Amino acid sequence: MLRKLIGAALFAWLFIFTQIVSAADVKSIETLSARYYAEGRARAHEFAELRIYSDHGTHHAALVAVKSAEAADAIERAGLGNVWYSAIDRRELEIAAYMHDTGMDGGAFKTYTDGTALRKDHSLNSAIHVLENRAYIEALGVNADAVALACMTHSKSCSGVRDLTSWEQWTDCFNRIDAAVALYNQKFPSAQIYFDKSTWTDGATYQRDNRTVYVFNREALARSAAVTAALRLGDANREAAQYPYTQSGEVIEVDFDSYVAPAKDWHAEIGKAKVFVIDADGNRTSLLTPGVDTAGFGRMYMSGEGNLSMSCDFNAATGNIRELFKVLHGTSFPLSTQECIEERLGELDTIKRFPVEAHIQIVGDYSKVEQKKIARTYSRYCRDAQRKHQFPVTFEFIKE
Repeated sequence: MLRKLIGAALFAWLFIFTQIVSAADVKSIETLSARYYAEGRARAHEFAELRIYSDHGTHHAALVAVKSAEAADAIERAGLGNVWYSAIDRRELEIAAYMHDTGMDGGAFKTYTDGTALRKDHSLNSAIHVLENRAYIEALGVNADAVALACMTHSKSCSGVRDLTSWEQWTDCFNRIDAAVALYNQKFPSAQIYFDKSTWTDGATYQRDNRTVYVFNREALARSAAVTAALRLGDANREAAQYPYTQSGEVIEVDFDSYVAPAKDWHAEIGKAKVFVIDADGNRTSLLTPGVDTAGFGRMYMSGEGNLSMSCDFNAATGNIRELFKVLHGTSFPLSTQECIEERLGELDTIKRFPVEAHIQIVGDYSKVEQKKIARTYSRYCRDAQRKHQFPVTFEFIKE
């Protein structure tokens, strides 16, 4: 009996100890990533394109760690028996979540003259930051190459991996990392880094449609695909209403009554949008000011994302991964809100050969006239989105 009690106590102590070590590791990776995010905020003040870009800093990274774990739970429940996805290494996922946007600092081996180019390279730069800190990250008991790959692929557009089951796209992605490593080593000959692909491939290739493609270890690639899928969904599910900040650290203020209706598209809808960014001194800048938000994307994303709360779960009734969208202001900026939902459905599109669905909840108490108008707008959107994406997209009204 005494032996059993001692054994139970030892098990409990070991469990508590591993949790403490894990918490210390998280704090360690937070500290490592924080200096890159601080530099990323400073760089945002250099480029007009980044001043009104949504926050990609320390708070966002911490939220992505939570949201990615949430998505990982859903993926693992939905993915039983799916050869294209595998069990997710939670430590790898968490560290990747903290490091995934560090490349918004522009890295050290390339020079940028505009914020758009920097943003397009940010996932690649994040991967390089991981490789720069290989010893630090591997000391946490995690494969640094796998973390670097997850950082690179967290963005479907920046990495080019829009189909997580495509060996051709993964090959192109690996080649881009190799090219960046070569460029880095050329610039810094005394601080060499490397990307070890042996976890996924021994270098053997074959030809498909006049392209050279790596022969991958399917199981290893499946593990990385699952981590990437969780990171993408976690990254997409930002809470802009709870943390309304730009990449430059300015506060976002949206007047949710300032949309144009009826409007043929979101461009027209945000034509008179009262959206402001407020700096640390309290100075307010309207996004309607000439030269601040010329293309309108800032107003669209600030009003659309600010109108949403997003999460990911497993729908036991259907066996699907389910993206949940709560629309906080049902009548406000519907086309901009739907454009932001559409961006997230694009993330679900990349998780090929996987059961997914999306559900929109309109939050609030509306008159019959308002509810009819909202229902007409969102039923049309759900019908079109379902046709486009080829998975269920539904909506309902809820009260909170």
